[in-house]
Amino acid sequence: MRNVLASDTFIEITYLIATALFILSLKWLSSPTTARRGVFAGELGMLLAIAGTLLHHGIVEYKWIVIGLVLGTIIGVPLGEVAMTAVPQRTALSHAFGALCVTLVGTTEFYLRTPDVPRFMMGVLSLEVILGSLTFTGSLMAAGKLQEILPQRRSRIRDRTSSILDSWLSRSLSRVCW
Repeated sequence: MRNVLASDTFIEITYLIATALFILSLKWLSSPTTARRGVFAGELGMLLAIAGTLLHHGIVEYKWIVIGLVLGTIIGVPLGEVAMTAVPQRTALSHAFGALCVTLVGTTEFYLRTPDVPRFMMGVLSLEVILGSLTFTGSLMAAGKLQEILPQRRSRIRDRTSSILDSWLSRSLSRVCW
C-alpha cells in the first residue's frame, strides 16, 4: 500500500487537486453566500497538499516536521484568536511570516547548492531573498502602523541612502545575471 501512496503520479494528482481547491476557495471566498464553501475548500486543499508532501519518498525522518507543526500551532493559535477589528494586523503578520519563510528557503537553497550554483538559479535565489526580505520588513511595518506601535507618519529613506541602495542593488543583480 505504501508504494501506491508514495508513487510520484499519486502525489502529483494530490497536488493538482489541492491547487484546484485553492483556486476554487479564492473564488468562493469572494462572496458571502459561498464563503463557508470557500473556507472548507481551502482547508481540504491544504490537507491534501500536506498529505502529498508527507508521502514524498525523500522524507525519511519526520522529526523536523513535527517540530514545525508544534511551533506553528504555538504561534498560530494565539494569532487566530483576534478580534475582528484586529484582522488587518493579523493579516500583515501572516504575510510577514510567509515572506520570512520565503527568505529562509531561498537562503537555505543557496547554501545547499553553494559550490556550483548556475547563473540562472543564482538570479532566481537572489530575487527570492531580496523580495522576501522587503516583503517581510514591509509587512512588519504595516502591522506596526496598524497596531499604532510605529508612528503613523510616512517613513522615508533619505535620498542619499536610497541612491546608494539602488546602485548596490543594480550592481548586484547585473553581476548575478551576467
